[in-house]
Amino acid sequence: MSFKVTDDSGFLAIIDPDAYRGFVHADWTWDTIQEHFKREMRERHLLIWGTGMEHFWSIDVSFQPTKAAGFREVVGSIDASRGRLLLTNYESLTMAAQFPDVVLPRAHERGQVLSVSPGLYDCRIIQLSDPESEAPFEESVSFIYEFTRATSPREVWSELPWRAA
Repeated sequence: MSFKVTDDSGFLAIIDPDAYRGFVHADWTWDTIQEHFKREMRERHLLIWGTGMEHFWSIDVSFQPTKAAGFREVVGSIDASRGRLLLTNYESLTMAAQFPDVVLPRAHERGQVLSVSPGLYDCRIIQLSDPESEAPFEESVSFIYEFTRATSPREVWSELPWRAA
């Protein structure tokens, strides 16, 4: 399965849209949104990471382990409480954080919802090329998201992987 996800801030994410609590505060700050993201990651409702640049990313999704290797990769656990996972971006997360009536997935993201069996998944996120090279503009696929059923949760991400300093 292939998807295209916009990224105007240098972050992509996967959420459980049935459990993720989006609203933070109308006047959230970088610090408050970071704490919100960390709490949602601890509860396995969110995985969010830096992409290294703004781009219109091409993402392949696999439900089988692959031998794919790339520039970098990270693995995290996420729960699909009702059998749905949303491929999204920072812009949608911050809209939901600021406005209590914004529900994810937003209308333009409904085609980015994965139907899966309810339960815990390990997600291996592979960024295929260095975002500082010319390759992201040449590659037909930018990321591979590899979902496999998990028997136990992985360690929770305490920081956003690959976030530029």
